[in-house]
Amino acid sequence: MSDAAPFKKGPVIGETVQEVQGIFPSDAALQNAIARLTQSGFDRADLSLPTAQPASQLATPEQGASLPTTDTDVRQIRTMATSMAGTVGAIAAAGAVIATGGLAAVAVGAAVAAGGGAALLANAAGNAASNVQHDGRQDSAARGELVLSVRATDASRQASAAEILRASGATGITALERTNADIRPSPSPV
Repeated sequence: MSDAAPFKKGPVIGETVQEVQGIFPSDAALQNAIARLTQSGFDRADLSLPTAQPASQLATPEQGASLPTTDTDVRQIRTMATSMAGTVGAIAAAGAVIATGGLAAVAVGAAVAAGGGAALLANAAGNAASNVQHDGRQDSAARGELVLSVRATDASRQASAAEILRASGATGITALERTNADIRPSPSPV
């Protein structure tokens, strides 16, 4: 029998969540803000892209926002997909060699070519998805609806987030206090 580990308490979940939001003029400005915030110690989990006017069934703080992705995220996903496709081709080639006792040189070449083709397709799909996401954010920016929300636990973090958003080109910077589904402006200026 092993000794049971002592019970470890989790973090205390507060009644309210403090956030700072800014409206961005372009996807590039948003990407800049995300990079600056993460370099300044904000966790990616503290960042979200709230929907300006979510459908009524999605109009809750938890479901009315999406996680922000950066160009780096897209490149990493594309690299992973391309690598996986190439690996599948290599495994198929190895299987053909083993199955034929080394007599399947043509099959090995075909499997390697298929793996390379799959890698190219994965790369093209990643590029297309990235372009669609960028275009969607640019459209939101043109309507004045490209909003980044930063969770900030205290006044100094709120001030830091507001300054980074401002330096990245955000306008309409607002501090919000969220209690369950109730979102209201915070009494403190940012």
